[in-house]
Amino acid sequence: MPIVDYSTPRRGEDLTSPNANRQSNASQPADTVIVPSTPTHTATRVIEDSLFITERIGPVTINTGEVIDVLSLTSEAGDIVSIEVVTDNPYTGVYLEMDDYKNREGTGVTAAELIMKNRITPSNREFYAEDMREDGTFVVKYSPETPDSYTDRIKIQVRNDVGRPPTPYSHNTTQRLRLRNGLPSPLTLSHTAGSYISHPNFASVTIAEISVLLNKLGKNGYFNTIPNLSVAEDPSLRTGAYTPFMNGMTEARFRTMAGSEVAGMRIVSAEPGVKVSTTTGVPTPNSVLWPGQFVGGTYTPSQQQFIIYKSNSEDETEAGLLHPNGPVEPLNNGDTVFIKVGDTIYFPGTIPLDEPNAFYDAGTSQYKTDGSYVANTDGAYVVTVSPGLPFKLPKVDMPLADSALAGTNFDGIGTITHPGSTASQGPMLIHEVIVRRKRRLTQLL
Repeated sequence: MPIVDYSTPRRGEDLTSPNANRQSNASQPADTVIVPSTPTHTATRVIEDSLFITERIGPVTINTGEVIDVLSLTSEAGDIVSIEVVTDNPYTGVYLEMDDYKNREGTGVTAAELIMKNRITPSNREFYAEDMREDGTFVVKYSPETPDSYTDRIKIQVRNDVGRPPTPYSHNTTQRLRLRNGLPSPLTLSHTAGSYISHPNFASVTIAEISVLLNKLGKNGYFNTIPNLSVAEDPSLRTGAYTPFMNGMTEARFRTMAGSEVAGMRIVSAEPGVKVSTTTGVPTPNSVLWPGQFVGGTYTPSQQQFIIYKSNSEDETEAGLLHPNGPVEPLNNGDTVFIKVGDTIYFPGTIPLDEPNAFYDAGTSQYKTDGSYVANTDGAYVVTVSPGLPFKLPKVDMPLADSALAGTNFDGIGTITHPGSTASQGPMLIHEVIVRRKRRLTQLL
């Protein structure tokens, strides 16, 4: 006959046993069965060891909204010796959780904020960062003087909480930028239009190689001083160095303006806020000071005009600017524009959606903002961009037709877009993550 222990009922039929524990009081019937809230018997095994472990991840790319769980352990005790994250973006989040300690809920800490606060030396239970290296990378470190211990829980994440990037070197129409999920905001909009960059290699680079070279220039590529008005308006806003839209997030495609199949064109700029031609019909640009003006709750961006002539004679009536088989509009509203002159690339901005381009109409002898451009008949072409540049450019002669893009020595005007048919996913390149820890106890249930 089998012996059955009914002290802790485990099956429905056990509840009917006369040996089951029962309780009788004023609020319970006499046959109430008492069932323990937790099992009567539990078994655990604790393994003691002294093992140094190094976790390595990378290189790996994380897109907008993605998270890498570098480490996520429970029922383990040990010591964190060091954490090192090498990334191409200063707004990469590094999150650390040890038992009840959390460095910051959600996003973690970033190199951008640490650099801004001058946290560049080690301290207990605090991250620090290295400023941008010559190769454009940032380093976030956690290396206490003595290893920090944890008794049960350890979690380390690398995060990309930055939204999708705008078109590289485009115009920020409000001059404001707030990042989501509690990320710090940059002091300047150094990723936007309104600046230029010079490098000897630009003089002989092909148009297809411009983006590659820009990403290799590291800190020299982020020089725009346009202030972020969000920071000026809210002094309590946490700030960060550099910009999240750099390195991998500035993936771009450079193209000549559509339909420009002729060589020898000349591009002439006006001073910011000044008409590039006095001929009737040329639109009037915003005359506010660069990069814009904020008055009475209304922000007005600055504007600059450029005129494209058929040749260096600068005759706006001269026909033949566009190829007959090309598109009607060589540049369209919303296009982000660049201009290359020798070893310098200028980023004047974006053609406003509500600001029409103009062309010299041979039939009326004035500029028109509507209708179709007639190739080999109509003349010069006027483009207005925001915010423009804070100065007048030198004259630009386009020595090659756009059919010669495989060659070098391209000078002229063109557009900047995201690579591919869709907007970039905002990739961050995590070059390497190294976590060193010492495991002392492991609990097995």
